[in-house]
Amino acid sequence: MPTATPAPGPTPPSTPSPSPSPSPSPSSSSSRRRGPRPRYSREDVGRAAVSIADADGLEAVTFRAVAARLGTGVMSLYNYIPDKQALVYEMAELVSAELDLPEPTGDWRADLHTVAGRQRDLVHRHPWLIEAVSHLQPIGPATLALLEFALGALEPAGLSMRDRLETIAMVNGFVLNLVRAELASRAAAADPRARAGQFAMIPELLASGRYPRFAAVIAEGGQPETLDPAASFDRLLDRVLDGLVQAPDA
Repeated sequence: MPTATPAPGPTPPSTPSPSPSPSPSPSSSSSRRRGPRPRYSREDVGRAAVSIADADGLEAVTFRAVAARLGTGVMSLYNYIPDKQALVYEMAELVSAELDLPEPTGDWRADLHTVAGRQRDLVHRHPWLIEAVSHLQPIGPATLALLEFALGALEPAGLSMRDRLETIAMVNGFVLNLVRAELASRAAAADPRARAGQFAMIPELLASGRYPRFAAVIAEGGQPETLDPAASFDRLLDRVLDGLVQAPDA
């Protein structure tokens, strides 16, 4: 059925239509969505924390100290990093990028000595890494570069992928503990009384006759105080590698 059309009547007076509101320009709308441009980056925050830790240790790294170093408010840092643990992870990733990793040479033992030596130098530059390094470290570019190097370096040893990863993890732990011992020895050398106190009870204990094997070590000139962790680094690393890696024809 067709729709009826109303008969035309007198034309009503026209009323002015309201002017349309000006639409916001794309640039102003976009700027409102984005907000102010951040003053710093996540890396800026991490590097400020590294500077504090290098000077005063990991305990000195607080959001308040980092904010003061950057000249900003404490709460603003949470726009970049959510908490202290995430900040420590960021610090470890940043300094790990300092490792200069060569291409594997085909000599797996020499390659691991090279990377372990460079890790040792890195930890001496940033001693707080001894406390900061964790197996829970998020894998970033620097961490993955080390794993990639280790997987390639250990390829000629005939190890499975899992064994290669476990080997580099054990080498990492060895490096951290040797540097810890080096730093402790260095500190003790500055206080001869503390160093002497470490072994003060040995004569009395050995005189009891209850420790014949240790007495034999002392008799052969193996006094504990003669151990130099720095001088023993390569020899002890070889001992670790001997236990972790067997030659393919072994």
